[in-house]
Amino acid sequence: MKCASCGRESEYSVCGRCLAEKVKVVEIPSVIEILACSRCGRYKLDKWRRVGLSDAVSHNLSKTVSFHEDFWIESVEFHPVGDEIGRYRIEVSGKLRDYAYSHSDSFEVRVKKIACKKCSMQAGGYYEAVIQIRADKREISDNELESILGLIYRETEREDTNPKAFISKLVEKKEGVDVYIGDKKLAQKITRQLTKIFGAELKESISIAGREDGRDLYRFTYLVRLPHYQKGDVVKDGEAIALVLNAEKKKAVDVYSGKGINLKSPSVIAKRDRLKTTYVLNVDRDVMEILDPESYESISVKKPDFDFQPGDAVYVAKGGDDVVVIHRSLVDK
Repeated sequence: MKCASCGRESEYSVCGRCLAEKVKVVEIPSVIEILACSRCGRYKLDKWRRVGLSDAVSHNLSKTVSFHEDFWIESVEFHPVGDEIGRYRIEVSGKLRDYAYSHSDSFEVRVKKIACKKCSMQAGGYYEAVIQIRADKREISDNELESILGLIYRETEREDTNPKAFISKLVEKKEGVDVYIGDKKLAQKITRQLTKIFGAELKESISIAGREDGRDLYRFTYLVRLPHYQKGDVVKDGEAIALVLNAEKKKAVDVYSGKGINLKSPSVIAKRDRLKTTYVLNVDRDVMEILDPESYESISVKKPDFDFQPGDAVYVAKGGDDVVVIHRSLVDK
């Protein structure tokens, strides 16, 4: 078969070379407008995303550049033109029917700054849930608070395309911290993780925040209460007296037998920072004499199933009338 236009041999009635002279193979807009958030710096693609300008240009090009139906694309490249701000050059190559075709053109990129939906809602103080972080019968430690807030920030940032995944505000109180979350589903996800990781208790309450389009709007409050015991505390759990090894996993070690136990309903005898150091005076089979760390008098106490020698330094926990000796190997791990 020969091309009807130029007479060259071709499998088409009009060869690719002649078709390229008659039709627009590649149509590139002279201006591409890109939306960017003036607050968070994200670009609007199919959703607001945290990408670079080059990715934003590439996405918008794919939506606006058109090709002839018989053009087989082999490569599309674009790059800024020298130091000209907003000016780009695009180079396209491929095959139009049986003809190797390439095209080069320039276009302008205009970045329009607006506030994305997430930033607009966040700036307006929008929230659907409040996570209240508290500790049972004690203050929250700095390490606990740092870990908890770190988890909340990570989970919020992970849902980058969720327009309601943001922290509206954070309020520090004497009894703990209140974290206001834009999305109630995200708040639910976070509280489930907190209860699992920190062994915390969870209480949920709901209140009506108003009405919209004839339906009630609700706000959720999640009270996350950390256990009253922490790592290093001495607790009584049933008949056992134990040293807490991992409060989140409820793991402890019996101070008398040295065996690991799982805590069920512990009560604190002494906090870690209330443990005293003293010395062994005498050791019998079941009883040992130590120097009372407060009165400096000799007192007899139950001997744990550990090796003790006169002169050894030991830890002492006092809770009411109970005096518990703890071998240093348990505390100094």
